[in-house]
Amino acid sequence: MAYAHPLLQVAAWLLGLYALALAWPRVASLHLGQSRRFNRRRHQITGLAALGLMLLGTLGGALLGRLYLGAWLSSGAHAWGGLLVLALGLWGLGSGLWLANRPQPRRLLPLLHGLGNLLLLILALLQARSGRALLLTLAGGGQ
Repeated sequence: MAYAHPLLQVAAWLLGLYALALAWPRVASLHLGQSRRFNRRRHQITGLAALGLMLLGTLGGALLGRLYLGAWLSSGAHAWGGLLVLALGLWGLGSGLWLANRPQPRRLLPLLHGLGNLLLLILALLQARSGRALLLTLAGGGQ
């Protein structure tokens, strides 16, 4: 059961990378002056799936921490990083839904949305490292 959390997070991260790749034409057209076709609908669906999975995985990680360690936020830096993942995931979801449901020409909000989600993907990599160490410790192979 302890492997459900990292597997969900890896799936979410891979979907997030795909959503980032889908967003690149929008970045190029808004901020680099290049004319590119942006597949908005596919980006929205993929981003929603990635952020939804990331948030579910974060909730699952918190519940597993409580189950295996006996207290909330007891896994140290990994738990606090999870709170940052939660905040960035909610920002990405909220700003993405705002952009999807209120279409109009914008530059700043899409940029902030993208930067937040890029930061989330980077943070998820750092979380993978601390999570691996935690998983090894829980499995009895860590120090």
